[in-house]
Amino acid sequence: MIFRRLGWGLILALLLYQASARAEAPKAWAYLGWWLPDSWRSAPLGELDRLLFFQLEVEADGAITERHGWPEAWTDLQQAVKQHNTPLDLTLTLLDPAAFKRLFSSQEATQRLLDEAVELGAEMGVAGLQLDIEIYSFIPPDTIKRYRNFVQTLSERLHQQSPPRNLSVFFPMGTESQLYDAATLEGVDQLVLQGYDAHWLGSQVAGPVAPLTGPEAVTWEKAVAQGALLGVPKERLLLGFPLFGYEWPVKERKLRSVTRGKGVHTTFAPLPASLQQDFPLNVQDQVRQYGATHDPVSGSSYYQFKRKNGQWVEGWFEDWWALGRKSDYLLNEQLGGIAFFLLGYDGGQLVDYFLRRRGPRSQDSTPDRIQKILDAAP
Repeated sequence: MIFRRLGWGLILALLLYQASARAEAPKAWAYLGWWLPDSWRSAPLGELDRLLFFQLEVEADGAITERHGWPEAWTDLQQAVKQHNTPLDLTLTLLDPAAFKRLFSSQEATQRLLDEAVELGAEMGVAGLQLDIEIYSFIPPDTIKRYRNFVQTLSERLHQQSPPRNLSVFFPMGTESQLYDAATLEGVDQLVLQGYDAHWLGSQVAGPVAPLTGPEAVTWEKAVAQGALLGVPKERLLLGFPLFGYEWPVKERKLRSVTRGKGVHTTFAPLPASLQQDFPLNVQDQVRQYGATHDPVSGSSYYQFKRKNGQWVEGWFEDWWALGRKSDYLLNEQLGGIAFFLLGYDGGQLVDYFLRRRGPRSQDSTPDRIQKILDAAP
């Protein structure tokens, strides 16, 4: 009997240890773009830790007018996330510096945004909000101060709701003005660091989109260092991971060559024909035709080829190898997790790879499993 008790005690301890270890595994978030309205249907919702509806657009007067059908057109999605117990957040976006200045220079507009945001957060089935405020140019200090006050007040209002709602912010890198300080971020639940667009469509040279390390102004290591400087605990930091890439016409075959014009978007996997005007190329087709190489410096992958007219082309992207490198980094640094942008761009392949690599999402069923084992014991 004593041996049997010890045996079940060891099993119980093992299960609790496994639950604790898995709870520390990096979280998997994913953005759901309104222009891919069915991408969630084939997604492993039960394994995602958070789904972010992208996007609800903030206007200069504080109104959130363009909601892309939310919530009326998304009832199936709401039912699905409820069934899988997957938190669903709404992403509020503002990308125009002039609109940002007008908004947070007006007390009336700021209050309107606060009221609408709190109302959105209180909706049934909404687990929280994310502020995706991407302003890269100079912003007057007084305007930034008013924005920070808005974030703090919004956080308080959301956390006072029953149940409390989550508030995360997308943290842009390479900005002239810092929108956030340590005091503001104390009330924010998570920080999604911009882990991509080290190079972009209009870059003067080709290069990695989401480098882990390297000379670029935006790398995962530099983003994490910025978050640490602001006092955000590592477990509250997530890194944005692009399921898209860029391809540029370039001057020569030399890696990171000077571009000869604006690049084009690529997605990791093919998209529906209706979207191919905006996303004409996919990485898998390009790699099958031209091959690919892994760059050990950036932790990203690339391909190069020469067109019939003599024009060299260089494309950069993230694949399984790159995701593996970055997954190891998340684990080694004990960071909060990864945020995939955008669900469906990879045909589910990279998201599924990450989920299988890190293990099950939730241990909510662990107590029930333990009780069943104990009940079955002689």
